[in-house]
Amino acid sequence: MDHENPFQPPAAELRTAPTADQNLRLYSVAAIGLSTFIGTSMAGAYFISQNLKALGREAEVKKVWGMGIGVFLAMTLAGFFLPENIPAVVFILPQIYGMNAYARQLFGPQVIEHKTNGGPFVSLWRVAGISLLFALALAAVFLIVALLIGLE
Repeated sequence: MDHENPFQPPAAELRTAPTADQNLRLYSVAAIGLSTFIGTSMAGAYFISQNLKALGREAEVKKVWGMGIGVFLAMTLAGFFLPENIPAVVFILPQIYGMNAYARQLFGPQVIEHKTNGGPFVSLWRVAGISLLFALALAAVFLIVALLIGLE
């Protein structure tokens, strides 16, 4: 009887998991969503561009900023031209969904691999603080524009 043992483990080469680069600190995709919620698509574009720079893909940063500014301007113009009875969530959710989807498309697998390998991520508190600064800066710009228009 020359039968193989069905309980014998397979003969496979064991490899150790690659260790994460401890100097590489990324922003998670959830951080992109949080930043977009607090500081509009402009803040989301900032954090996406920071991840791209950390991953050595600086050539794509201009495209990301164009996307962030374009989404912000589109939502702002839609807010001016659509009726006032439309809830604010209509302007917030597309930005969050769009920037999250864009981040997943650009570096989703790399962020997942980074997390799987135990790589560090930047704190969501830092993301919230920087995003709040974006929101305050945009509010200041709108206030200045409103005052300038009111003075004429």
